[in-house]
Amino acid sequence: MRRLLLLVPALMIVAPAAIAAPPVQTISLYSYGYKPGPIALAAGQEVTLKFVNTAGKGHDFTAPDFFAHSKIVSGDVKQGEVDLKGGETKTVTLVPSAGEYKVHCGHPFHSTFGMHTTIVVR
Repeated sequence: MRRLLLLVPALMIVAPAAIAAPPVQTISLYSYGYKPGPIALAAGQEVTLKFVNTAGKGHDFTAPDFFAHSKIVSGDVKQGEVDLKGGETKTVTLVPSAGEYKVHCGHPFHSTFGMHTTIVVR
């Protein structure tokens, strides 16, 4: 029993500290918009963007300048865009750089119908 009591503190020193997960910012895509709008993020702080397409048809989150100025930690961003099928959810973890970035849906006429917003990183 005494050995066990001495072993527990030693294990606590050797065990790696739990790594905190980055905060999650949910971004809803719907016909024809994004919520929240504008999207506010903290510069230099890792965040997971959770894209949720609540519509029955496809939409995308096109922000080439934003993604080019961010350090992508995980997730699939192709040519500055996250493409989602109807009802699909995807995540991208990144570290954003300060600035204001335009976002739009690249599908034909979606931006014209109001599917655009701004990302503000301070």
